[in-house]
Amino acid sequence: MEKANFKVDLNKCIGCGNCLNVCPGNMVGGHVLVMENNHPHLVDETNFSWKGCWKCEHCLAICPTGAISIFDINPEDVAKKPSPAIKEDLSRLMKYRRSCRDFKNEEIPSNIIDEMLDAVAHVPTGGNNKSLEFSVIYTKEAMGKLYKLYKNSNKQLSLFDTMDDYSELRIYNAPHLFIAHKAVSERFKDGAITEINLATAYFELIANAYGFGTIISTYSAELFASNKEILKFLNIPEGHKIMNVVGFGYSKYQYQRGVKKNKKINKII
Repeated sequence: MEKANFKVDLNKCIGCGNCLNVCPGNMVGGHVLVMENNHPHLVDETNFSWKGCWKCEHCLAICPTGAISIFDINPEDVAKKPSPAIKEDLSRLMKYRRSCRDFKNEEIPSNIIDEMLDAVAHVPTGGNNKSLEFSVIYTKEAMGKLYKLYKNSNKQLSLFDTMDDYSELRIYNAPHLFIAHKAVSERFKDGAITEINLATAYFELIANAYGFGTIISTYSAELFASNKEILKFLNIPEGHKIMNVVGFGYSKYQYQRGVKKNKKINKII
């Protein structure tokens, strides 16, 4: 949007100033949100820069009375705070999830995939740059086209010529694919790679929260990145970096419990 459309319901605003305090543009030395007549005011509705509005909606999210709207988004339009049970449920999910290598021959309804992607769209990005893109295969038919492109152009890499379950791509018979990607500059290369990996982790976890099986493959990403036909099919622009591919779908088998893993933890006190 070319204009922030920052609005304050004066009947609800209590003048607490929380929106000013959490505004990233203010924090880096900008003059973005100020108090006027004990109410917040956005100084320049069109300044979207490092010291301007970051389009992060922190002001809307922090307001204790729901007095602020921005970008035509109102408090009642956004997600509410999760219940305290989330800490237990999320921890349990992370301990329970397993890599899936045997999927049912069944597609996930497209509206369910849309729901998951709506959640993953909120993955954090540096400076709220919002430059991540997702390429998602929604159908088994599209997956078949992808596999055919791969087979036709990479026969020398074929490991299992008699198999049709994409095992050589390390995604097995997953009916769907998720790929996060973005343009990478030399200056911000590490940050871009971090964002791609975060999006992958967010999607993999939300897919498991929905009860689906997932498999993460860096090998597939390497194969796809070197194949211009596949990149074109996936609508991945030239210059975009991909790090991982997530195959997902209904798992043929359901695990009954998690496992116990231990990691070396260096406690700094």
